[in-house]
Amino acid sequence: MDRPAIEALIARSEELAARRPAAYRRRVFGLVALGYLYLAMVVLLLVAMTLLAIYMVVYLKALAIKLVFVVGAPLVLVLRAMWVKLAPPQGIELTRAAAPDLFAAVEGLRRRLRTPPVHHILLTPDFNAAITQVPRLGLFGWHRNYLLVGLPLMKALTVEQFRAVLAHELGHLSRGHARASNWIYRLRLIWGRLDQVFSQTRHWSAGLIRPFFKRYIPYFTATSFPLARANEYEADAASVRLTSAATAAQALTSVAITARYLREKYWPSIHSAAKEVAQPAFAPYSNFATGSVQDLPPEEWQRWHEAAAGEKTSYADTHPSLADRLQAIGAQGQFAPPAPGESADILLGPERSRWERAFDEQWRKRIAESWKRAYENAQTGRGRIGELRSRAAAGELDEQGLLDLANLEESIGGGAGAALALCRSLVEKYPGSLPGRFALARLLLQSGEPEGVAAMESVIQASPDAHLPGAQLLRDFYRQRNEPSLASLWEEKCRESAAVLEEARCERKQLLRSDTLVGHQLPAEEVARLVAQLRMIPGLTRAHLARKLTRHFSDRPMFVFGFTCTRWWAPHNRARAQSLLQRIRQEVRFPADTLLVHLEGRNSRFAGNFRRARGSRIL
Repeated sequence: MDRPAIEALIARSEELAARRPAAYRRRVFGLVALGYLYLAMVVLLLVAMTLLAIYMVVYLKALAIKLVFVVGAPLVLVLRAMWVKLAPPQGIELTRAAAPDLFAAVEGLRRRLRTPPVHHILLTPDFNAAITQVPRLGLFGWHRNYLLVGLPLMKALTVEQFRAVLAHELGHLSRGHARASNWIYRLRLIWGRLDQVFSQTRHWSAGLIRPFFKRYIPYFTATSFPLARANEYEADAASVRLTSAATAAQALTSVAITARYLREKYWPSIHSAAKEVAQPAFAPYSNFATGSVQDLPPEEWQRWHEAAAGEKTSYADTHPSLADRLQAIGAQGQFAPPAPGESADILLGPERSRWERAFDEQWRKRIAESWKRAYENAQTGRGRIGELRSRAAAGELDEQGLLDLANLEESIGGGAGAALALCRSLVEKYPGSLPGRFALARLLLQSGEPEGVAAMESVIQASPDAHLPGAQLLRDFYRQRNEPSLASLWEEKCRESAAVLEEARCERKQLLRSDTLVGHQLPAEEVARLVAQLRMIPGLTRAHLARKLTRHFSDRPMFVFGFTCTRWWAPHNRARAQSLLQRIRQEVRFPADTLLVHLEGRNSRFAGNFRRARGSRIL
């Protein structure tokens, strides 16, 4: 199902849930039963075939034994997939002895909500909190429950606000009136994980499951979407019952504002230091405090608050928007960060500083290589920026030189203002320069200039490469201006562009029997250069080069190179073909995007595609 069809199904499901809730729930639970029934039928079929093969051993001897393995192997595969094992989430395992106050808070909330036990509490470096269930019996449950608490999140909230967040997460496990929707909420995740397992399985037996899941899971996910969203509201209601509406509203608001602060100010300011400092000698987790948000000009965090409050609920996520969540709990949003020494990380006890240092060290190790590259690039750029400035003053820079100088000015020179002036000059001198026009439009949008909207829209119309990054910039521009309807419009365009790019990527990485190949249409001298390279590789017996007709970006040629390395009378040697394929990939320069295929063994079925492409034989 494509995105419009999914959203139309969600809308119909929402309408049914509102008009006839009992009928809607019957439909969802009927779909659950259908999924289990289909898997049971597949398992029973494979079991029956295996038993029949075992029974036939008496009559068919060795042939029946082979049939047992042929049929039994997929049975084992299907059963193992249904008992899919998931890796547990990562984090620092907390113990009751090390963080007794946190465990006491969780246990108190858990008893009041009547949830199953929380088996593990993990401290993470993420600005988030979550309940994750790892099923020990795959599709049939018996979960181990992991509560993930992010250290930055704890630092951003008061103890009572953090209890509201914990109550929301534990609400997803509640055995109260929301038990059925909680089960559906978790089942959506399990079906999705099971689909991934079968999608990645290459065994022929996966064909018994994959076609069904390809249609069933998107349909089930869309149909159960209203129930999953209702579960978020029910988890919020649990948060209000166990704390208060005002506290829950403060937690929701603080999370929304602090997330924007981290994304737009805190982390960018730390990463920008790579231009000046050779080593990342920072302690971002130890030093983080939400008091720094309040130190900003009030209009800064007020703008973030308005942007968060102005976002609309969409079908992109089961979580409702901040405004809808606040309306549902009947409270006004309020940004009330903790006073120094009163943030929820005090629940971690005296071990907190050790865990902060551990996350700081993990961050430094993770970022060390990219930090080093950024520092070296900045030093190299400082050497080049002087040269480019001199040449620009003399009027000697061409289009690429002006673009390079603008990029350097923005990153390590005079900043966005200097880069913007250069991009204006570039576009005046080279009005047809799409990279220059994109850079100018980007800088205008990031500066909050409405002039950038028309500039970026014209670039998007002219260049497919600009569709996704341009849509993202326009979406962010309208979010900054608190214009949610236009931001949502460009968010949808982002999803559409991302989907097209993914389809194009898949189209260019594989060859199907249904694909149409035509002549390569290359100049004779280019073909001659290619053939000369191929003659230097011993073992090739035949080579074809054709152009694949593509649905997306058809103006960018995609070539397919097919070859054989076995004489007609000799058996196919897969290892030799793979070795030759690797050597061709390393030693031969092909024009544009080229997919390499050896036309032997199972791939011999593609030989007809090449034969129908007139003039494809080059060796």
